[in-house]
Order: sequence, then structure tokens, then C-alpha cells
Amino acid sequence: MIDVLYWDKGVKKAKFSEFKRPPRKPLWIDITDIKDDEAEALKKLFNLHPLTVEDIVVSNSRIKVEEFNNYLYCVFYGVDVSKNIEMIELDFIIGKNFIISHHKKEMGLFTELKNDKIRLERLFTKGPEFIFHRLLDRTIENFFPVLEKLDDQIERIEEEVIKYPTSYQLTKILKLKRSLVVVKRIGYQQREKISFLAKGAYKYISRKVLPYLRDIYDNAIRVSDSLDNHREAVGETFDAYMSAVNNSMNEVMKLLSVIATIALPMTVISGIYGMNFRNLPGSAFYYGFWVVLLVMFVFVLIMLYFFRKRGWF
Repeated sequence: MIDVLYWDKGVKKAKFSEFKRPPRKPLWIDITDIKDDEAEALKKLFNLHPLTVEDIVVSNSRIKVEEFNNYLYCVFYGVDVSKNIEMIELDFIIGKNFIISHHKKEMGLFTELKNDKIRLERLFTKGPEFIFHRLLDRTIENFFPVLEKLDDQIERIEEEVIKYPTSYQLTKILKLKRSLVVVKRIGYQQREKISFLAKGAYKYISRKVLPYLRDIYDNAIRVSDSLDNHREAVGETFDAYMSAVNNSMNEVMKLLSVIATIALPMTVISGIYGMNFRNLPGSAFYYGFWVVLLVMFVFVLIMLYFFRKRGWF
């Protein structure tokens, strides 16, 4: 799907098929899940490099900022948490009086800006790089709710681990760790590329937008720092889980040791009086069996008292 918006004494919409040559008026083309024929038409209309078109069509491109003669091509990633944490590739092509954006699935922040005519008018009058700034700024800001969600998950798992560790919690910890690795890798690379943009060494990034890009760079640093903290928190949660499992195992071993130790004197006594000797002291005593049971019971009480006093249970 292709949405075309341009500035002509106000924000107006058009169809992509209406353009036979690059328009002179400020233009924003937003594309969702581009098709091969649409990519070819885009290439001819704006004289795009074949590698740029290939990167747009093929998903999972690396994060990059590449400058060509007639445009600047940028690849960044947004985050979607509708179900699980998913990274969505965002392509931007910024030219003299146009900006082209592309994403594989519908993005709320893009739809929101397209429907906000007042804000869009202000951005069009400033230049296409300000539309790029707005979209990139919202993309980076969207990481913060994700980080808050991850923080809540970490705290919840920590509480569960302290109460009663299970293998299901270990699965959640490892899944959370994998998600953090993906987000952290993206966050660090984006921080680096945004710093390149903030230095203003590109033809189609005006000096007017540089202070705003530096603000995005500050947010990107905050995202990276938060990801480091979250990664440490997940590591500590994993350590807490292993400690809780070991403590639980120690409690089990302690209980088994108590049972085995209590059973030891009874085994000794029953073993002695189970020997096949004719002259066994007490074997002819009428109440001998009950006396032996009484002795065993006394031994059990003495050992239970001893273990209780030592704090074993």
C-alpha cells in the first residue's frame, strides 16, 4: 500500500500512479510492504540505486546511513509489542524536496502522523528532513514502553523465583534474555548511526534539524543504558533462580539426611537382634520385642531433638 501526501498550500493526498516525473512540491511517500512492481516504479521515478531498491524489498537489512548523489538512504528498526517483542525494519529515503518511508507492516506512529494534518503542515514547510526527524524520534521513544514492560516482567519473575522456583520460570528468563540480546544489538547500532546524522555531514540533512537529531541521539543513549541495566537485572534473576534451586535441593538433601540418620540406629539395633545366635542377650525375655521398639523410639526422639536444636528443620 502506498500513501502519497504533498504540500500545496496545505496537505493534500495523491495517487502514486499520477506521478510521471519527480514532483517539485514537498512530498512524502509512505509505503507498507512494498511489491516488486512498486519498487521498480519508485526506482525509475526517483532514480534510485539498484542496491537501495534491493535493500528496501529484502527485509532484515543492517542498520545503515548511506549517501548517494541525489538522496540519503537510512535503515533503522522500530519495535512492536502487540504480542511478543518484534523488530520492524524502517527504510527512509530523503531527497531535496521529498521523503520516502517504508515498513513491512502497518505502524501506528506513521498512521498517526499522516492523520495529523496540522503537525504535518508545519513539518512540510520546514523540509522533508523534519518529517524524517519526527518519525525517527517517535521510533526511538517507542523503545521506552518496551523497556518498562521488560522491567515489569523481570520484577515479576524475581518475585516468583523467590517464592518457588520452577523450570517454567527458567524458560521465561531465557526467553527474556534472548529478547534483550536482540533489542540491545539494535539499540547500540542505532545509537551509532544516529550520532553520524547528528554531526551534520550529509547533504540532505540541513543544519536546522541538527539540534533535534542530537536530542534523538540523547534518547538513543538512554535506551542503550537502560538495556545494559536490564541485561544485568536478567543476569541477577538467573543467578537468583540458580541459588533458589540449589537451596531447594539442599533442603531436600537435608531432609533425606535426617531420615537416613534417624533410620541408622534402628537398622543397627534390628540388625543385632536379627542375628541367628542361640545365646543372644534378651532373646528369651518375654517383653524383649517391645523393649527394642521402645529403645528405637527413644533414639528417634533424641535425634529429632538434636536436629531441631541444630536448626536443621
